[in-house]
Amino acid sequence: MKVTNPRARWCIAVGAIAFFIAGLALSRRVERGVRVEVVTLTEDTPALRFFPADSSPHPIALLAHGIFCSKETLFRYGEALAAAGFIGYAIDLPGHGESPRRFSLAGNATTLEKVARRLGSVDVFIGYSMGGFAGGEAVRDGGLRPRLFIAVGSVPRLGEHAPPLLLLAGRFDEFVPPAVLKARTEARLVISPWSDHALELYDPRLVDAAVKAACAAVGKTPPAAPTRWRWRLAGMALGLLGMVGMAKVGLMLCVPEVSRRWAHVRGPLFSVTVIGAFALTSGTWLGAVPPLRRVPVQLAAAAMTWLVVMGAGRLGIPRWGFLALAVAVWIGSLVAGASIIVLFAYFFMLALVPGTVIGGIAAHRGSGCDGDIAMAIAVGYALGQWIPRIL
Repeated sequence: MKVTNPRARWCIAVGAIAFFIAGLALSRRVERGVRVEVVTLTEDTPALRFFPADSSPHPIALLAHGIFCSKETLFRYGEALAAAGFIGYAIDLPGHGESPRRFSLAGNATTLEKVARRLGSVDVFIGYSMGGFAGGEAVRDGGLRPRLFIAVGSVPRLGEHAPPLLLLAGRFDEFVPPAVLKARTEARLVISPWSDHALELYDPRLVDAAVKAACAAVGKTPPAAPTRWRWRLAGMALGLLGMVGMAKVGLMLCVPEVSRRWAHVRGPLFSVTVIGAFALTSGTWLGAVPPLRRVPVQLAAAAMTWLVVMGAGRLGIPRWGFLALAVAVWIGSLVAGASIIVLFAYFFMLALVPGTVIGGIAAHRGSGCDGDIAMAIAVGYALGQWIPRIL
């Protein structure tokens, strides 16, 4: 619905600003009694340190993320462990997040072993997806010896002198079918009835199971489950709604003169504001703030995406066609059991969903070119932010 009354437009703009400010405040909420700080381990391994507010000794937990992820994506587990009395370290593996090192599978296990030596002892290890496999290799090499090994969406091989193993997964995990998990009779298994591979990072049931097992391993009584993650989720939603409102109403619609003057940058402006809102309201727990070394990659990915989308448009292929293709490849590779293709198709699908939506919104009040540019910026941001750095 188009709002023509200038007063109503300004009221909507003020409301959008209030939504964004409220979202920004809520997105910073952390569980009571938990502190989080950025540290660097072994000279070149960035990490988030989660710790209780008191200064007494605490058991140590080490957390390793999966491919296309970063240390921030393990925020839910680190926060919950700190609330239970652990000091947790979620690290950036080589090629991911803020790590200055290039990606290599061998480097993942080596990094975990170096960090374990730096910490002195690790009581609980949590590895998600690729991080679980890297942790398994570090255990087999003897460089990592936790009291408990927790694998989330992963089926690691721990070797002969293995610690107790807990497997956590969602029923709809695309890479680790329940039948494969149940075949590991030496491990305890918890399967969430509703999450897939990506949602295992945030599933309350899996987080709670990990905390309870970690507490049992060190003789602690687990506390009540954390709740402030809900405020962060609400904050991200409010922040995005507020920023979209400011972009569409506050700037582009409220003042017609500004709208005409900025018409040629409508698409880029809208896409950048939405990305900025997402980064500001979820950067601390989703790793959405771009490190400076990733900006050139994002710009290059955006330029390539724009050329592809623009060329496809001239051939009559709609923007949503790329998302449909990614979904088709994902489903086909699931049926064929091609895990590597499933992984990459899934990642591109996650990048194309917001890109397609942002492009459609930008094109609604502007032109097809506005939509193409907005989509290219959003997809380029996602690809450059989470693809492992190999150069």
